[in-house]
Amino acid sequence: MVIMIAVAIDAAAGEYPSMAHPVVWIGYIISALDSYFRRLGNAAGGIIFVLSVEALFLALVYAVLDLISFSLILELAVSAYFLKATFSIRGMRQHIMPIIHALEGNDMESARKSLSMVVRRSTEGMDSHMISSAAIETVAEGLVDGVVSPVFYYTFFGVLGAMLYRIANTFDSNIAYKDSRNFIFGRFAAMLDTVLNYVPARLSAFMIYIASSISGIPPASYDIMANARIPDSANAGWPMGAMSNCLAVRLEKPGEYVINDGFARPGASDVRKALRLFTISSLISIFILSIPVMIFIYTVL
Repeated sequence: MVIMIAVAIDAAAGEYPSMAHPVVWIGYIISALDSYFRRLGNAAGGIIFVLSVEALFLALVYAVLDLISFSLILELAVSAYFLKATFSIRGMRQHIMPIIHALEGNDMESARKSLSMVVRRSTEGMDSHMISSAAIETVAEGLVDGVVSPVFYYTFFGVLGAMLYRIANTFDSNIAYKDSRNFIFGRFAAMLDTVLNYVPARLSAFMIYIASSISGIPPASYDIMANARIPDSANAGWPMGAMSNCLAVRLEKPGEYVINDGFARPGASDVRKALRLFTISSLISIFILSIPVMIFIYTVL
């Protein structure tokens, strides 16, 4: 019931307003406490920072859920509220559709501007193919950290499991950079995010293939292992490689990697297809994986 309510909220409203979004609150806490924990030393400070915020926020969520446990309806509603904050299906569409519309209208400036809101890399000077590639990569990676991972940890560990993942992922987005200021300080956050995404990233690749079959897009290749090793990441290559194989398109991040160099360069129509595969894969992760597993856990085990 909780996950179905959360999915309904996502479908109806998308992302929460910033003032009501628990992940935004976590971001504020990270920003507010950042300088304090840096004084404790790069490596030790980074570890203590992540563990402290995880413990603080999870304790607060647990306390809230415990206080309202006298009412099943209230507990369902609040649990769904927190769970919805950890994943986003409609939100991806809201971010990617402006890029697609700009590409279809040949408005490269607007396409670059919309893309810059969802990627870390510089979008200056990108042509339509590079913009499309970056958008498809964003959709593929977003399937993992935006849907499959939080749903995976909710399935086995409940709301606290989903929140633990989302806090770790928020840390990864805030301090896990490879610059001189953050490399050592954010290393633990990066490692934790990598470990937590390890299984979901691989599951997401298979879900993309299933979604491809369902939507009538025959994969051009099933050689996922070769692509998975290309990016400098233990996890990103799995969903990106699967998406590249299913769409038969070349994905590239200049100076870092090229996936399926022999495939055609992508365009706006391929980004649309990627978004369709993202949506179907997200629904598979919830209704074909998560809910049946939870039914098995709570009725059989």
